[in-house]
Amino acid sequence: MIARKEYMSGAATHAEYYGQFVTERTRQAIAAAIGVDRIRDSTDPHFNDIPLHLWDRLAASLPAVSIASVGDDWSTPAGLVCIAKEAARQIKEGHKL
Repeated sequence: MIARKEYMSGAATHAEYYGQFVTERTRQAIAAAIGVDRIRDSTDPHFNDIPLHLWDRLAASLPAVSIASVGDDWSTPAGLVCIAKEAARQIKEGHKL
């Protein structure tokens, strides 16, 4: 597991850190809620062309995510949105659903 302090020090990327919390179930939940076409059609690298309220609502319903398992972080709404957007990035890159 990549610790948050490693991510914050630049030893790991945003995708590497938040990607460790993305599972197939997470990608499926994101695909069902946002839509694969909408994700693939997004032109913003951070999916900011998909309204934030959708990400916020979706993050609250993500499959159980154990950010605390890395020992130095905790679950926050912002962190859950980062996980959701990382799952969307993986979908856009063609990861299996």
